[in-house]
Parts: sequence; structure tokens; C-alpha cells
Amino acid sequence: MSSSSAPTQPLLFDRILVEKVWGGQRLAESLSLELPFSGPLGETWELSDYPGKETLICNSEYAGKSMRDLMEDHGAAILGGSKPTADGRFPLLVKLLDAGDNLSVQVHPPDGKKSPTGIGKTEAWYVLDSADDASLICGLLPGTEAPKFALDAPTSKVRDYLVEHNVAAGDCVYIPAGQTHAICAGTVLVEIQQTSDVTYRMYDWDRLGLDGVPRETHLQESLDVIDYDLLPSNPERRELSSPVYNGECATLCGGEYFTMHLHRHGEQGAVIAKKNKAIILVVVSGQGEITAPNGEFETIAVKYGDTILIPAYLKGVHVQSTSEDNFDFIRATAS
Repeated sequence: MSSSSAPTQPLLFDRILVEKVWGGQRLAESLSLELPFSGPLGETWELSDYPGKETLICNSEYAGKSMRDLMEDHGAAILGGSKPTADGRFPLLVKLLDAGDNLSVQVHPPDGKKSPTGIGKTEAWYVLDSADDASLICGLLPGTEAPKFALDAPTSKVRDYLVEHNVAAGDCVYIPAGQTHAICAGTVLVEIQQTSDVTYRMYDWDRLGLDGVPRETHLQESLDVIDYDLLPSNPERRELSSPVYNGECATLCGGEYFTMHLHRHGEQGAVIAKKNKAIILVVVSGQGEITAPNGEFETIAVKYGDTILIPAYLKGVHVQSTSEDNFDFIRATAS
């Protein structure tokens, strides 16, 4: 598929809804979603170039086309200085997750031969909503010995080795490949990750899947990719002080594949600076609008839960609040 010119505005996407045995109700309610299935909603794929789950663009002259179409036609213009995956895909994938129950104790491989696709999965979580007792499992206790852990990893004894933190809305956790982790019941969050879907489950809480049988686990694959030298990840909170402050920004996390910042803008707004990189915005509070400083595209209204791709060739976009409440968004920049 070919198009003569790249899209001239930020892009929005139709989300993909995914049923999961561990899913909940908070996300569907907060986004007013109508579900195409009867089971719980576990996650929504908001922006994806992953094979078989490519999200469709829902605005601009590219409406109805997929991220794959966009990358095939205009990948260099979309990415700028950001690097594609080893197989030429857009490097980041954005999900919203609703943990009505615990996700499995799991680990993701790094790039290279330990991943069946050659592409690893480093990710970061930003908590949108949480129950009073919500928590996240963010690594192994320092000093965990591999031989002993291997015996207990597929059983309930695995919890004796896990570092668990209570979390609340506004907390951010960076989970590098090789880090043992789990999202626990009562948490709704944004996940920014490499474009990968490789997950190795060690322990799934002795439950049955949606089909009534235990879900597959991957003990040996998990043990092969755990990085026992990684220190546990700690939830970080970056407070934004004023509900009307224009242009306040705080660094959330960063690494080899992406950096994440938290923004708050009032009604005067500010220009999101560009450095020839692909940028993703995820609205985590309130509503606002995106305009072009040079007027090259029409105003785009955005609200809580929206994910917006700003291609690298756009030299900057103006973002401002249209909400009486805080208008906050995450800016994820692909490395």
C-alpha cells in the first residue's frame, strides 16, 4: 500500500480490546467501552505495530489504515532519529491494563537469542487508578540464589522471593527485561513497552484460564532469562504542583528504548519540543486539545485514555487544557 505523502498531523487509533482471565471492570467503566465479549477486559492495545495486532488509525487522511501501512509507507519520516525494531517495526507499543486479579509471576527476555523473535521486552508502568491495597511485584529479593529459586518458582512459595510495593495513582515503575514481576489485583495502568509479546510465566496462582484449564507456563524459559543481578524496581512518584501551571514537566523514567515524562498544562498550553524523534502522548487526566503552531492541521480534541502519535517530522505541537480539572499526559519518546 502506498500513499504519496506522510500524514500531516498527530494520529489517533482505534483500540484493540483483549479479554483476560485476570481482567476487571474499572477500565471499561472509566472509558465507557462496549465490550465484544462476556468475560473481563484485561487490556487494550492503544498503539501497536506488533504482527497480527496492528492498530488502525482513526483520523487524518490515513484513517482506516494500520500502523503497519504507515511504517511501510513513511517509516523514516515517522521515526526520524528513533530506531525501529530489528524487523523494521515501530519500536514502542502502548497498552492500558486492568488487573481485576493478579497477573502471573512472569519475566520477559532481552533482545537477542534468548527471545524467540530476537526482540526483548523492557516496559514501564504508570498507575492510573488503584484499590486501597493495590500492589505491584517489581523484582526478586537481593541475594536470591538461582538453584533454590528454580525449585520454588512454579509454586506458591515463589512469593517468598518477590519484592512487592503498595502503589497508588501517579506511581511509575520501570521494568527492564530480565526482571521478575507481576501486576497485582486492583491496579489500572498504562504500559509503555518494546514492540514484543513474549511473556514467560512462572507461576499463575493455581487458577484456571478462560477455557477452564490451567494456562501454559514457561518455567525453563523463565529461568533462562532472569537477571539475578538486577536490583528490585521501585515505584517513583513525580508530583506536579499546580493545577494551572503551564508547561510543568517531570521525568518519570528512561532507558535504552524510551524515556517517559509527565506533563501538566493549563489553558495557555505549551509547545511540546521536538528533537527529530517519534513521540507518543497518553492522556492520564482531564481533557485538552492539540494544535499546530503553524496551523498546518486542524485542532484535535483529546481526553483521558487517548494515545496520540506525534511523528518525528512534525516540528512541534501545541498542547493545552480544555478541562477544569488537571490535564496531565505522559510523553514517551522512542530512543
